[in-house]
Amino acid sequence: MQYNFKISEIHSNQIDNHLYPGDGLEAVAILICGRKSSKNLETFLVHKTILIPHADCTREPDFINWPTNLLLNELPEAVNKNQAIFKIHSHPGGFDQFSEIDDASDKEMFSSLYGWFENDKPHGSLVLLPDGKIFGRVVTEDLMFKNIQKVSKVGYTLKIYQKNEKDKIEEISLRNRQTFGEGTVSLLREMKIGIVGCSGTGSPVIEQLARLGVGSLILIDPDIIEFKNLNRILNSTFEDAEKAKTKVSVIEDSINKIGFNTNVRSFDTNLYDDGEAISELSSCDFLFGCMDSIDGRHLLNTIASFYLIPFIDIGVKLVSDKKGSIDQIFGSIHYVQPGKSSLRTRGVYNDEELRAASLLRVNPEEFKEQKKSGYITDIVVEAPAVISINMLASSLAINEFLSRVHNVKNDSLDNFDIIRFSLTDYYFLNEKSNYDDDVFLNKFIGRGDVVPLLNMPELSNEKLD
Repeated sequence: MQYNFKISEIHSNQIDNHLYPGDGLEAVAILICGRKSSKNLETFLVHKTILIPHADCTREPDFINWPTNLLLNELPEAVNKNQAIFKIHSHPGGFDQFSEIDDASDKEMFSSLYGWFENDKPHGSLVLLPDGKIFGRVVTEDLMFKNIQKVSKVGYTLKIYQKNEKDKIEEISLRNRQTFGEGTVSLLREMKIGIVGCSGTGSPVIEQLARLGVGSLILIDPDIIEFKNLNRILNSTFEDAEKAKTKVSVIEDSINKIGFNTNVRSFDTNLYDDGEAISELSSCDFLFGCMDSIDGRHLLNTIASFYLIPFIDIGVKLVSDKKGSIDQIFGSIHYVQPGKSSLRTRGVYNDEELRAASLLRVNPEEFKEQKKSGYITDIVVEAPAVISINMLASSLAINEFLSRVHNVKNDSLDNFDIIRFSLTDYYFLNEKSNYDDDVFLNKFIGRGDVVPLLNMPELSNEKLD
């Protein structure tokens, strides 16, 4: 069993400030975590922080004693929601291991904690070092310690701390190493990235990720290759369209032929109809939304919030002048992090458009009736772009992704999270999304596995692994 841990930048900042107030003494906090559980992986997702007041603790540079009864008010809800409890404390001296005092303290705390829960699902303990690095372990019901292999901090940047040793990097990735460094190339080899929508912008996004050496890719698209797709899906052929092959199968086959040993899993289904596909996405390190549908974008944003995954949404639009030519060519690249503004609060879509898109998907006939009666808004469907524009947008998106794991920009990454471009007015703009945080989605930040899935009744018949 592998154990991973994720925390959003919002919660990470709270913890940083509390555990390192500047006095050189140890401090402690409690993290209430959601879970993402599968057969071989358990991921803990920070949902809530409890900062133990400094005044209530006995604090020294290498020791802390704190009143565990401060947890009592939180435990009933955590038990009811099957959440995990994690203790996190500081090592102001930079000691990068658990001490014997830590071992004794954890055994005492967790032997009592397990008495509250009716199952043997693990809880854990973490240490935050002065440089921001987090390492940790789970504490099992029989008080055994097991290392957490990967810790992710998800914010304006994605920081991943790996416990396992680096694999040897082959000569095939030399050019990537020269550009981004061996650390980033090694990180990409360990990453799992999901792409929803494998056509116009999705196809070149996938191609770039595969050739950058990303270790695992999850591809989701329900459609088949048609002759009209051949002008924008890389590696697609006349024969693929003639045989009506699925988009994901054609792309998966082309990735396997590259020879990077990328692990690919593909789903030729609609995301709303496949709980297994949602489960695979929820275990990813990063997501790309390459689709036009409003409800699809909303679902991806929801997955990202529940499972603490940063994602990039790509939008491209061509507007006809209705005289046989193009009036506008523009697009946008949105970097979205859990706990901040969403695509909805940024105005990519509104609640009425989401309702209309959802109704069109589940009941097309009722949609037509409500549209006819004026009860529902029409849905703007983006026109398919030509390959040169898709390639530009996807390249911008990939470089934006790379900047979040390996900053190559001169400006601070928290100064912008939207790229807008126009080829007709010819501008490229970096924009800071000073939009409202999504209050609804943020209630579920780090909630992980719940019933119904993603708190969406329409997905209640689908279950995670």
